[in-house]
Amino acid sequence: MNRKSAGNQRVNEPLGEAYSAYWNWWLDHFARQAETRFPDVYEKCSLRDDHGKDTLSRIGMLNDARGCGVIFDLARALGRPAGFDVISHLLTSAPSVSALVQRWSGVLALQSSIRFQESCPRQEFIVADQHNSLVLSPYKVRPANQKPFGPAMLAGVATGTLESAGAHIQGIWSITRGGASYPIYRFGTFLGDQIDFDSDILIVLSEETTGLKSDVGLVPPARSLSFGHLLNSQSGARGNRLLVRVVGSLERSEGEHPGLMSTAAELGLSPRSLSRRLTEAGLGYARLVRFVRLRKATRLLASGNCCLDDVAYQASYSDRHHMSRDFRMMAQVTPAGLRELLAR
Repeated sequence: MNRKSAGNQRVNEPLGEAYSAYWNWWLDHFARQAETRFPDVYEKCSLRDDHGKDTLSRIGMLNDARGCGVIFDLARALGRPAGFDVISHLLTSAPSVSALVQRWSGVLALQSSIRFQESCPRQEFIVADQHNSLVLSPYKVRPANQKPFGPAMLAGVATGTLESAGAHIQGIWSITRGGASYPIYRFGTFLGDQIDFDSDILIVLSEETTGLKSDVGLVPPARSLSFGHLLNSQSGARGNRLLVRVVGSLERSEGEHPGLMSTAAELGLSPRSLSRRLTEAGLGYARLVRFVRLRKATRLLASGNCCLDDVAYQASYSDRHHMSRDFRMMAQVTPAGLRELLAR
């Protein structure tokens, strides 16, 4: 699941470039927040050595020192999406708990068909029961089953996202595969010392939870659909302003995507100057073009008003086959599969 790149372990890109970009940023953000909130855990760790540079090792240090309850609480606090990823957008725009479960299961099935040539998911990672509850099985899916803190982090992210969507969580239970169960979270407080690595996680929603907020109510669109996570940490406000201008220019185009020269001219810059500024902000023009196209096509597919050829044209792909290749590479889904999933 993991590989090293620039001193950090990363989410593997076979899961999709867009997925990897968002969750690598999220994990780095989690680790930085952990260092800020728990400096005593890291005071003996030098960021100059390999162990200190490695994102997942830094998170593991917090888990070893403070337990998975702290991992759960921090993941819960950071669980709301803050950048564009096809799968996160698909889930956070679900209108109900049942739709959330259906979409999540459907996406895993679609990804399995692409990655492993399977017609259905090998195991159900998420299910809903008749009592308005969700059951997550972290041991059945990567990357949650790769690190000891994975189940606690997954439970925290799911809890934070559900709460921000308007769900009321009554409690969370750990259910071992032997059938034993015990509470791990009630009324806003984490109980116990750990979540068993090979246990199911039962999230019990209160009867007040009848539906979820719309995407607009869940998180501000500027955050849930932004590309801020693509910027490097040193880019600051200047880099963000440049990102907004370039993305705005690309969003206005239809048909063939404008090249660097035409985008630079629209922004009143030379191609060399625009390329240099993007590089300083940690961005590449061609990569940013791919992300803008992907986001635009995802929005059009969600609207359900366009055929695939029209979606491809309006999102500035050369044709629907080009769009399909990009979706596979960046999100491990297909436009047709995504549209079908959203229409259910």
